[in-house]
Amino acid sequence: MVNNLQLFSDNPLRVIYKPSELLGMFTSYLSKQDVNLKIIYLRGIYLKNPKHDPRWIYRYDILRDEDTQTEITLQISQKLCSELKDGNLVTVGGVLGKRVQNNSHIQLMLVVSRVEIVQEQVVGEEEQKRIEFRRKKVQIGYKNIDGVLEQKLFIDERPRVALVFAATSITMSDFNAGINAAKSAIDFYEQRVNFANTKELTALLKELDQQKYDVIALVRGGGGGIESLDELDVLDMIVEMQTPIIAAIGHVEEKLFIKQIVDKEAPTPNGLGQYFSDLVETVSEKKNKSRAVLTEQIKKQFQEQLIAAQRQNKELQEKLVFLTKAQEAAQRLHKEQVEVAHRQNQELQKKLVGISKANEAAQKLHKEQVEVAHKQNQELQKKLAGISKANEDIQKAHVEQINKQSKEFNASLKMMQEINDNLNKSLQKLTAQNTQATKDLNEAKERARELQRQLEGARLKTNKGCLSMVVTIITILGVACYAICLIL
Repeated sequence: MVNNLQLFSDNPLRVIYKPSELLGMFTSYLSKQDVNLKIIYLRGIYLKNPKHDPRWIYRYDILRDEDTQTEITLQISQKLCSELKDGNLVTVGGVLGKRVQNNSHIQLMLVVSRVEIVQEQVVGEEEQKRIEFRRKKVQIGYKNIDGVLEQKLFIDERPRVALVFAATSITMSDFNAGINAAKSAIDFYEQRVNFANTKELTALLKELDQQKYDVIALVRGGGGGIESLDELDVLDMIVEMQTPIIAAIGHVEEKLFIKQIVDKEAPTPNGLGQYFSDLVETVSEKKNKSRAVLTEQIKKQFQEQLIAAQRQNKELQEKLVFLTKAQEAAQRLHKEQVEVAHRQNQELQKKLVGISKANEAAQKLHKEQVEVAHKQNQELQKKLAGISKANEDIQKAHVEQINKQSKEFNASLKMMQEINDNLNKSLQKLTAQNTQATKDLNEAKERARELQRQLEGARLKTNKGCLSMVVTIITILGVACYAICLIL
């Protein structure tokens, strides 16, 4: 075998490609074909992709054949599909595009540049209900079966998987091989049911959904009667189930609507068995890698800790030598300080004796000063008592004087008020007299005017003589004198 490998590697004419290089070659080949340069027109039933993300620039919807379930993906702009509805019979035009995937699948699609609606709502009522089931499933959300199973396998917990087979089906050897390889980590529970009896099938699915399985798998080969899985009551049950469900039904080319609403689709029953086997193996490899990485990390961590401990031990030894020398120097210094402190203590004791004698003399002097201060205090208290008595006498005399002055002031004030009242009365009397005099004067003036008129009249009539004139003048003078007297 080694020789064969050596011959294989030594052949200079052999060209070895990588998978990515091979896919690149086919992509380049397809892009150079004339079909990519022509506008292609297709006619079919337009179906919107329920998994479309609004953040995408283009929609990736479906165009289904009118007579079969064959479909092709349409890459179409939001503007072109704004007036399209699920079930429209349309004619679309565009160029052929492709999308190469990492699993070597090449997906053909039509990059749409023009759309014409041929007929509104070609699909029937039953197809409309299926489309509604797909929308409802999108709103509820597709469950991540890979994540559910991997999470339990990683923590060494055995997932519970219910396998629903047709009542008369015979399991395939490839499927059994994959299941047997996965039974070391997954518990499988086989259930049998007549897929053609939709009531029996929905009743079993409802029962399994309540038994807390981690995953439920529908397993059925191709052939007649498979279309019963697209019955509306079965689809309704699939959408409403809480347990994640995976479908391995028929062949790849068989287009069943149920595959669009399950959480995961296996291409065939054989592929489902291989899926479980690959899943267990993948998780096992990841766990082994994680253990190896963890072991390496722990080993590296311990090595780093050992190096750090050795370095720390060396530093501690150096610090110990330094501290030992420092302790010896400290002991010598302490001994010298003790001797100095002893000498200082003796000197302090001598000073303390001198301070004690000085303190006794100071206390004696203080005692004498206290006695003198006490005598002086007594004398000051006697003088203070005399001063307080004299101050009381002065305050008493002052109060009496203030009271006397207050009485005299009040008497004077009363007298002034009486004088003021008399003056007010006299003023009122004079005011009344003045008013009467004014009145009399006005009457005298009126009489004088009357006499003057009479005089003028007499002067006009006749000249009666000087006597009458004299009498008139005397009368006027008398009235004037009377008015002056009244005024005064």
